[in-house]
Amino acid sequence: MPTCAFCGDQIDKGTGKMYIFTSGKINHFCSNRCEKNLLHLKRKPLKIKWTAAYRKEHKKDVSEKSVPVEKVVAKTEKKEKTAAVKKEKVEQSTKA
Repeated sequence: MPTCAFCGDQIDKGTGKMYIFTSGKINHFCSNRCEKNLLHLKRKPLKIKWTAAYRKEHKKDVSEKSVPVEKVVAKTEKKEKTAAVKKEKVEQSTKA
C-alpha cells in the first residue's frame, strides 16, 4: 500500500489521490487536507505537528519498545476474551 506524501499514513486500497507531476514524479495523498498543505500552501511536513516526519524529526514517536510489557499482554488477553465471547454467541445462535 502506498503512503501519503505529506503525512506518512498508509493509504487503503481504493482511497486517496494520486498526483503526477509533469516531470513524472508521483505523489499519493490520503486526503484533501494533505494535498492542499503540500501543493497549494507549500508547507513542509517537518514543520506540521501531526505528520509522521515531524514526529520522527522531533523524537515524539512512541515506539513499541517504550510500551510496558504489561499493557501488551493485557491487550492480547482482552482480544482473546472478546474472540471467545463472539465464538460462544455464534454457537448459541446456530443451536437455536
